[in-house]
Amino acid sequence: MARLTALFRTYGKYAFLPAIAFGLAGGIALGVTGVMSKLYLGLMGIAVIFFLFWWTWLWQRSQGFLGRRSTQSSANVIASTLAVLVILTLINYIAFRYPFAWDLTENQRFTLAPQSQSLVAELEQPLKVWIFDDAPSEQDRKLLQNYQRFSDQFSFEFVHPDRRPKLVQDFNVQNKGDVFIEYANKKQLVQNLLSFQQREALSEIQLTNAIAKAQRQETPQIYFVQGHGELPLNNEPGGVSAAVTALENLGVAVQPLNVVTDGGIPVDADAVVIVGPTRKFLPPEIAALQQYTDQGGNLLVMISPEANVGLEDVLEPWGVSFDPRLVIDLSGAGSVFGLDPTVPIFNRYGNHPITAKLQGAIAIFPLVRPVATEEKPQIQATTLVEASDLMYATQLISEDLQPNPETDLLGPFDVAVALTREGKEASSAKEMETDNNTEPEEINPSPSPPVSPSPSPTANGTNQPEAMPENDGNQAGDREESPTGENEDSGNDQTQTAQQNGDPELPPAKMVVVGSAAFASNAWFNEAVNGDIFLNSVQWLAENVDQPLGLRAKDPTDRRINLGVRRATVLGWLTWVVFPLIGLGLAVFTWWRQR
Repeated sequence: MARLTALFRTYGKYAFLPAIAFGLAGGIALGVTGVMSKLYLGLMGIAVIFFLFWWTWLWQRSQGFLGRRSTQSSANVIASTLAVLVILTLINYIAFRYPFAWDLTENQRFTLAPQSQSLVAELEQPLKVWIFDDAPSEQDRKLLQNYQRFSDQFSFEFVHPDRRPKLVQDFNVQNKGDVFIEYANKKQLVQNLLSFQQREALSEIQLTNAIAKAQRQETPQIYFVQGHGELPLNNEPGGVSAAVTALENLGVAVQPLNVVTDGGIPVDADAVVIVGPTRKFLPPEIAALQQYTDQGGNLLVMISPEANVGLEDVLEPWGVSFDPRLVIDLSGAGSVFGLDPTVPIFNRYGNHPITAKLQGAIAIFPLVRPVATEEKPQIQATTLVEASDLMYATQLISEDLQPNPETDLLGPFDVAVALTREGKEASSAKEMETDNNTEPEEINPSPSPPVSPSPSPTANGTNQPEAMPENDGNQAGDREESPTGENEDSGNDQTQTAQQNGDPELPPAKMVVVGSAAFASNAWFNEAVNGDIFLNSVQWLAENVDQPLGLRAKDPTDRRINLGVRRATVLGWLTWVVFPLIGLGLAVFTWWRQR
């Protein structure tokens, strides 16, 4: 006992050193991990014991020791040091438990896009990302950790291909750098990180698209109408190949459609897209489109100014029409991007799933026309994109670009709208075909089109007024020329009678109408949120989505500076020679003046 007392008196003054060491080890480990481990608590307990030993040694050494000025100074230093360590530990603990970061990059490069966040947050089953790479990238790891923050169902693993051959065989890995996702017993290739011996970063766009594709139980079928001068599906500047590729990356099947030569609109069409026609549709094509929408088909119509394509009979029952005038932007916002007033920039959107999350973003619609709507029974119209007070629509552009209130349409007005028709749910497409007793998709240019079936009247179940579509003279003329006019007239009479009786006749359907086709072309698709508006519109039409659709990830803007040989040489001399010599010279001059 006497020996222990002697050791305590000799070395007790150093007990504060292990107290600080054990306290730091336990406090930092506890703050970073957030786990109340016995090991971490034990380390902090040992620190407290050593601190008590040191304090006891100080108390026993001298009664007047605590009153000395040196003791008080040392105690203040120790207390301040411990306070700083405690504060740093708490800051690390809070930062670990509640991470938050500011992303100041132009395209929010280090922040997941809203669509990526919502997809991962809504995962119903575990999803795992497998990266078969012998040299994992820290950048890829951080991206995957960002995904993991939004769902416990998301996980990832880096795999060395040479060390786990069985796993490589199970996934049928062909190359190093292959990235797969596994979801609900599905294994899907996402990306290869090695291209021409160059390593690429894991793409958020491709990973999010793969997650969306894996979650689909069925593949939506989208048809692009062709044959009337529509924008081609190829990769020329005026084509829409960028939009088609984006849809295919989302797991959507895209096919061209010629309504006449293909025998009508296929029964598996989830949505039909009409983008930028320049020639009029034939009467049988108009009838096929009418029949398609009457049977619950969804339609996306995008028509540029000065295009008279004869779709009035399709749009009129929905209470929507195109204004022939061209929209002019007087705000001057386009001048920042070098655009003229015929390329308006929009930032006002309606409260609709297509545009709800686009508030504050800009869309660029070149050569756009207004879209007018009127109230129709059973039809609900919602603004998607709205012109501002500094825009107007005109048929004759003046030299000073000033609007004429007597002939021009002054803003605000709509340039894109979404329409929803409420009605009775159709039991199935097969029942419709059975009721028709005909092939509804077969289109013959000479006879008039078949008429949609007339299901038995049932209660609507909603408070909305019933549909009351109007008949025009052209349709009546077509019926008279039909070889089977009696049957068709009888069907139309039944349809009109049912509608006049107030019973819902037509099933639910959707339509999106945009006064510009160029905004979705290859030249403009990736500008601002143009692509998001188009893709959200197709997704809302084809997949019966009612929740808001978010912004998609975008490739980071390339801001690299390509220097010539002379500029690179000058920059190198400035960095390694001139600036260091200037700093050294100033240091020598300062030293000399002090002497």
